[in-house]
Amino acid sequence: MDIVGGGMANLAAILIFALVAAAVAKIFQMASNLSEVKDLLADIKRNTDAHMPAPPFASTDSAENLLRMVSAELEHPVPPAPADLEQKH
Repeated sequence: MDIVGGGMANLAAILIFALVAAAVAKIFQMASNLSEVKDLLADIKRNTDAHMPAPPFASTDSAENLLRMVSAELEHPVPPAPADLEQKH
């Protein structure tokens, strides 16, 4: 019986060692996958930053000037506000 108990203990030790080795290998594999994903995301960010379009209202024009520009492009311009009519007369 002593031989069977010793054999079982050795088998259990070998299995535990194999499980620990497999866990360590899996952790290193996950770390390398995460670093690859991180590099890919950095590349994507670097490539998209260079192609960013300019903001639509990059100028510092007032809202009044922007409304006039939009109104000039319309077929039926927006009439001026009543406050503008009083100031012009």
